[in-house]
Amino acid sequence: MNISKQNAMQIVTDISKIIHQNINLMDEKGFIIASTDPSRIGQFHEGASKVIAQNLEELIIHDNFEYAGARKGINLPILFEGEITGVIGMTGEHDEVVKYGQILKKMTEILLLENYSKEQKKLDDRIKARFLDEWLFEDVPLYSPQFIERGLRLGFDVTVPRRILVAEIAELKKYSDSTEGQRIIDHVNKIVRKMMEENKNYVFTKTASQMICLVPECRDAEMRAIAEKIQKQVQKNCGLSVLIGIDAQSRILHHAYQKAKKALQACACLNDGTIHFYEDINLGIFMDEISQNSKTEFLRRIFRGFNEEEIASWAHLLQVYFNENGSINKTADQLYIHKNTLQYKLHKLSEQTGYDPRNLTDAALFYLAIQFYEQTEDEHPVV
Repeated sequence: MNISKQNAMQIVTDISKIIHQNINLMDEKGFIIASTDPSRIGQFHEGASKVIAQNLEELIIHDNFEYAGARKGINLPILFEGEITGVIGMTGEHDEVVKYGQILKKMTEILLLENYSKEQKKLDDRIKARFLDEWLFEDVPLYSPQFIERGLRLGFDVTVPRRILVAEIAELKKYSDSTEGQRIIDHVNKIVRKMMEENKNYVFTKTASQMICLVPECRDAEMRAIAEKIQKQVQKNCGLSVLIGIDAQSRILHHAYQKAKKALQACACLNDGTIHFYEDINLGIFMDEISQNSKTEFLRRIFRGFNEEEIASWAHLLQVYFNENGSINKTADQLYIHKNTLQYKLHKLSEQTGYDPRNLTDAALFYLAIQFYEQTEDEHPVV
């Protein structure tokens, strides 16, 4: 195994904090790749080369001019799986360095093994992530024997019918553009990952914004219970709300993911912080398929002649009106205005736009318009 310069420097730094001596680490060719003395990095160390070539257990150098590029001190081979992978050296007087020899060697080998294990885990995680991407995001109706075997080697049985829930932190944009916000996102991801890993049959993966949980096929009630548990844990540990979309059962995992994602988008659109199933949503199913330009153009047509502030005011009034199922009395109460004032406002809106929200057909246009408005107000100006 070749020791990377980054790992070598980390090892040298960690050891020097404990032993408080000048430390050098040489690669398998005898060149210094890390040192507490930066000026020595890159130099050839003849003493280290001799340790490697002659398979020495240690080499004590008594004089600075005894070996090219070396100074007095002690040099010991670093073993990894029984093979010399480099040399660790300590500069200093004989009596000072000898007593640290074996400690230095063992510490280096332990740190090297730890770093190797971390790198292997990162590599394994990347391999698993690529497989999960293929499994989730590619429209594959039938899995080949090779794909099934790959999954089993990685710990995934793709033949087990599964359901999907997709979770996202509410108001994610607040956290995505700062270092502290990213720490919060990472913490939430860890909480949900840990919950999923408590059951060996669950699978957790994520995208930049979403947490994706694969669960063995079960009823809606059980999916809701899992989603509620996630929400409670995140709220308890981070004080944050999580939006969750749940699929409709599908034979193809990619289709199930697409449905769960649409259910999640419906959560974001309604902004009610609840859990949504794909089968329960209506307008949200196609909302994301309409382009931003089309939404903006529709808003301009419905609210023609109004400025941004006026559109915001009308959107709020209409949202309350629709939430109260068109009840004049209830809407007026919610807005703290007299019902005659509300009637006047609705009549004025009808005169200025040509559409009457009290008319069923026109109400549908206004309802669609305010859904578009809620999606566009934080991204692009309407007028």
